[in-house]
Amino acid sequence: MSWEWIASEAGLHLRQQGLNCEITDWSGQVRYAVSGDPRARTVELTPGPAQLPTVRLLGREPALSTEVRLTAGISPRISGTVSSSSGVELDRVVLSVRATLGANAGRCAFFKNGYQSWTQTRSFSHGERERLPVLRFLTVMQDNARNMGSRTGDCTSDMYGVLGNLAEKRFLLVGQVRGFRQFVYISVSLNRADCSSHVLTLTYDFGGQALKPQAKVDLDDVVFLGGDHANRLQDRYFDAVWSCGSGSRPLPTGWCSWYYYYTKVAAKDVSENLKAIRERQVGWQYMVLDDGYEAAVGDWLSANDRFPEGLAVVADEIRASGMVPGLWIAPFIAQRSSRLFREHPEWVLRDDNGRPILAGWVPTWGLEGRFYGLDTTHPEFQAQLREWIDTIVHKWGFGYLKLDFTYGACLGGRAFDPTLSPAQRLTLGYQAIRDVAGDHTFILGCGSPLSPAIGWVDAMRIGPDVAPYWFANCRYHLTRDPHALCTKFAIRSILNRCQMHRRLWINDPDCLLLRDAETKLTLEERMSLANAAIITGGMYMISDRLRRLDLSVWDRLNTIAALVQECDRGRAWPIDYMEREIPELVYNSAGYLAAFNFEDRTVAKRVSLYPELEGVVDRAALLKDVWSGETLAADGGMLDLGRMARHSSRLLRIQLD
Repeated sequence: MSWEWIASEAGLHLRQQGLNCEITDWSGQVRYAVSGDPRARTVELTPGPAQLPTVRLLGREPALSTEVRLTAGISPRISGTVSSSSGVELDRVVLSVRATLGANAGRCAFFKNGYQSWTQTRSFSHGERERLPVLRFLTVMQDNARNMGSRTGDCTSDMYGVLGNLAEKRFLLVGQVRGFRQFVYISVSLNRADCSSHVLTLTYDFGGQALKPQAKVDLDDVVFLGGDHANRLQDRYFDAVWSCGSGSRPLPTGWCSWYYYYTKVAAKDVSENLKAIRERQVGWQYMVLDDGYEAAVGDWLSANDRFPEGLAVVADEIRASGMVPGLWIAPFIAQRSSRLFREHPEWVLRDDNGRPILAGWVPTWGLEGRFYGLDTTHPEFQAQLREWIDTIVHKWGFGYLKLDFTYGACLGGRAFDPTLSPAQRLTLGYQAIRDVAGDHTFILGCGSPLSPAIGWVDAMRIGPDVAPYWFANCRYHLTRDPHALCTKFAIRSILNRCQMHRRLWINDPDCLLLRDAETKLTLEERMSLANAAIITGGMYMISDRLRRLDLSVWDRLNTIAALVQECDRGRAWPIDYMEREIPELVYNSAGYLAAFNFEDRTVAKRVSLYPELEGVVDRAALLKDVWSGETLAADGGMLDLGRMARHSSRLLRIQLD
């Protein structure tokens, strides 16, 4: 169904007739500074010469000219430019529209995509309020301080968002698709009584990017997609963004040190687990040494005394066992106690008063667990970055890099080169790493803003850390942290972001934790994490002390490996992602269905497969539970799952005729 322009006395209307979807009331604002003096100007966006299906909206200020191009069609698109007649610092360009979905008011929801790997990603319904942490360092580490929700019903999203009229099954996706030169935000107020009409705000965040006289910058392309199927809408969007150079890479498998050893890992622990891998002949590809080997965060070529022979010896041992060695680094942050911070203070991002920009606090990093963002535009830091990667990859022999806390590159602050936006500063860092590491090196992004990494990483962590416990009750309630590091919220993002997989990158759901000792996770909770990783088809790594796993766990690992590989060949849909904070029904086109019970009690669960799976799954389909062997029969599209224990799940294989 195509969109078309409708002209009236009230102004320009962009309309998709078949969905009763209309976008009206276009307005704009430009925020910038001249010689440090902040200015915010409402821009009268008056139509320029029309060359349908494209309409040009022009705004002129003494220091800036803004041109916004709106192109109708099957996928309406916004593009544009901002030109400076004199030197300015461009903060943001804001466009506001009214979106009408459907003919009648009804239940509404907005799907928020989080800023970076760890940021909450979920749907919000009418009257809900985004939870804001009370501790500043949590906001810096997990949220986007420049794109936070506020009043009840005000929701914000990064890169893309989906607005839905749930009663009429009408959905509108607004998303960034080209360039990724600035951050793009979508926000909406859900506190109106009329849930069929909403004010949508589209923000291009340049973060104080300096424009020299007569300079021009392009607005990233943004599309409007309408439809009556929320999953197919995301498929269309990610296919439009598609730049997955890693699409042909084998799905990564292996072991990671983090969730058992944490920062206490030693060289002997790598050797012990490597021996277990050889004995079991599991055929994993990577063995990753995570945080804990470095002398200080920021000093990546200096190992601590738990690695007395250095990291090259560790890499050699892993390669000798037929695996690819992997290494964790956080290249765009540094602790105050690091040699880098002491010897090169000019590489640290700083505010207008010269204070270093705080990037967060990690208690496991010692008494001085605070750390700071680094300036990827500084030529000397770029040279240091390249030396790190050259040594780690080409001299030591690590073929897998886990790049963590990468949001540190795009924090606010004065950069050596102010003509780059914060998003471009992060891309610059990724470009340098890829250039030195080469295409053969597998690069995983983590703690990373999403859009600037597209095309530069092979895989991306798409949720917060898992944990050896289900829910962080104190952290969630006392600090009001909506991310509250825990396995439940890791699963939330694994499911809600599953449609990114093999389009933007390979999804990393984080590690599986299958041990039954030294954990607070029940068997049901461990299997819900495993089933979430399986049904979404992303990479899988194990992070247990392997010699302590019993034979039944090793047998389960073999089954999980086969199932993940199979689901990787399909595409996953979180069927009810617009209806719930955490989807409870997930379909994979490889022929699987997963159902989850996230409640804190046993429930009798009965689900409808329709209308979302109409024409996909037969109304009388037979489904076999992968783990129990029980066969279930759909009855007119309804599926009775029986009584499901708290935090449990079922993984079902759809039987073919």
